[in-house]
Amino acid sequence: MAETLKSDGKAVDVTVGKTVTKGDVVVADGFAGIAMQDAVSGESIALEIATREHEITVGSSITAAKGDVLYVDATGAITNTNTDTPFCKVTVAKDGNNVVWAVLLPQS
Repeated sequence: MAETLKSDGKAVDVTVGKTVTKGDVVVADGFAGIAMQDAVSGESIALEIATREHEITVGSSITAAKGDVLYVDATGAITNTNTDTPFCKVTVAKDGNNVVWAVLLPQS
């Protein structure tokens, strides 16, 4: 019988539609995750989608207390809007530099 396991499922290759920097939140090819490398529009990169903890900078208007679910819109912007895609759950509340620690949620 042939082996069916193809990947550990922690990352997926996507083609980005804009310039991204390693560590950016990215929405591409139906996935939302963290860029694992720099790229320009049209390049393929690995996008981390595993349920692991990341340090993420959010906008100053984003509320992010421990336990909050943060969302991501189609452009990759973090939001508090529950009609956007659920993206992560805050494990360390937002600090004075707009940085949170959060675990990525399963892809929806």
